[in-house]
Amino acid sequence: MTQSLNALFSPETNPDPAELHPFSLLCDTLFFYSLPGEPGKTAAQGFMTGYTPVHLADEEQARFQSLARELKGHEAEFHGGLLASLSAGHGDRDEASAGSLASSLRSGPNSADSPKTTSEALWKAMLLLKLAEMFREEEREIAQGFLTISGKEAELFAAIRGEETEEEGEDEEDARALRELAAATTPNGPAINLTRLAKAWGHLYLRDAKATEFPLLVTTQAELQGMLAEVYEALSGKPPTQLISLTLPAQRANAEEGALAEQFKSATGAARGHFNRLLLEIGASGTLAAERLEEVQGAGNELNRATLPFLKNCPTEKTMRFYAYEGASLVELFAELCGETRTATAKVTGLLAVLS
Repeated sequence: MTQSLNALFSPETNPDPAELHPFSLLCDTLFFYSLPGEPGKTAAQGFMTGYTPVHLADEEQARFQSLARELKGHEAEFHGGLLASLSAGHGDRDEASAGSLASSLRSGPNSADSPKTTSEALWKAMLLLKLAEMFREEEREIAQGFLTISGKEAELFAAIRGEETEEEGEDEEDARALRELAAATTPNGPAINLTRLAKAWGHLYLRDAKATEFPLLVTTQAELQGMLAEVYEALSGKPPTQLISLTLPAQRANAEEGALAEQFKSATGAARGHFNRLLLEIGASGTLAAERLEEVQGAGNELNRATLPFLKNCPTEKTMRFYAYEGASLVELFAELCGETRTATAKVTGLLAVLS
């Protein structure tokens, strides 16, 4: 029986499904973290499912939502205040309103130092993730604005040339190519330093009761692999193992949602199932034998061959690289990255996939 391959996305919250579409070709479900949001807001986005890993008390959640609303439009100012606050503790964590917390962030560190509590570190981590989320949303809005302007320019030039009839087909081809290029262009990433962002995400991950249920962590940030590799090498004395690279098609603009994923999974079922099964077996084991490495690489090459028909006439393609941290769980790696301690558990092998 084929096992489901469920993955967790890092280190961003509320990602754009269009940017992560290639993961839907391989994974059965992709989970991501959602921060406390407005009541009734759905967290399911196609094959992606969001959830809040750490639940705040009702009063704390209300304060966080209030502060998030106040942040809108003042992200850079709050970001600067938060960076100043990270180097010193706040003595007023129990203040009653989000407004007073906002004021403390604007004014920098409090003169009355106090030990940084776990709840304060978590609060700051969530705030940093919310800021990064706002920066990305703004970036997407700007990109969409440029796309709209480009489309209007194309229409204007066509009207000036008087090519409304003969060139109509070509204009539509140009417009479609433009839309596909925009859809395939990934934003530059969060305006917040990725190391800081990864540590903030790690604070949530280390308190997520479901963290160990995901054998695979996925990311679009190659720098995250570099950070985890440094941590792993310091712990084990060796670098992580690169298992295989897969080449996958990107979703075409305006294509029916999920259509490519369904077609891909149907056409590559045997190869995909074989690869996923071997990947899960590696993750469940604390050792990576040479024979098993050779086997998973063979299965990956088999899947790459089965993918070739989908790459024909495809305007863009993505590369997914898989890394194995033999004998070390992802929880252990993030605990080390975040400067926290974790009791050693049964030996497993952490798995990371990087999409580029």
